[in-house]
Amino acid sequence: MGLHAVMGFHVMEYMGRMVRKTGIAVVAALLMLALMGQAQSRRHAAAVPGTVDASPWSEEFSLTRDNVMVRLGTQNGAFPWGTGLASTSVDFWRSAGQDFFEITGEDGTVFQGVRRGGTADTSNGLLLGMRTASPDWHTRRGVGVGMPMGDTLSLYPEATAEYDAHRQAGTYRYTYSGTPENGSGFSRISFVFENNTLVSMDISHVSG
Repeated sequence: MGLHAVMGFHVMEYMGRMVRKTGIAVVAALLMLALMGQAQSRRHAAAVPGTVDASPWSEEFSLTRDNVMVRLGTQNGAFPWGTGLASTSVDFWRSAGQDFFEITGEDGTVFQGVRRGGTADTSNGLLLGMRTASPDWHTRRGVGVGMPMGDTLSLYPEATAEYDAHRQAGTYRYTYSGTPENGSGFSRISFVFENNTLVSMDISHVSG
């Protein structure tokens, strides 16, 4: 087999593997693209007074505990990333060519994302989602678990109600979302209420 034929074979093989990638890999790639546009979105928001920075990794979509802010995007070093939390479980797995992590803090807060350094990388990563039922965490606007639904929605008047077939009586979900300037998906905060009280918050970025 000639050199060109061998190269062609490997190219076709590579393209075949790429075609077989699942949606998870596509999501990760789009999220990385959104991260690349972070600086541009921040400059635009700073130039327009009163504009909310809706880029995927902005402070608008973050959680703060004991004055330590954790937001989506690049995390350097090993968990707890300055939060002071010990971890109760750390899971790593590989799927569709991507290496993922899920860390559960001692207060039950869950952090999920992609490992940037592959299977051997147990520290650095790209944080894609946070979920908490702990009252120690607050959003940028001051909302925390335990707050009445009316007070929460007064701070997030943009939030809209979600209804689905799995909703239990007395349980409500409201979601506040923002679309970054580069248009790569949207960031969101989901608030879950039971008996008119906030019981959990979920912050994530969804690729478009």
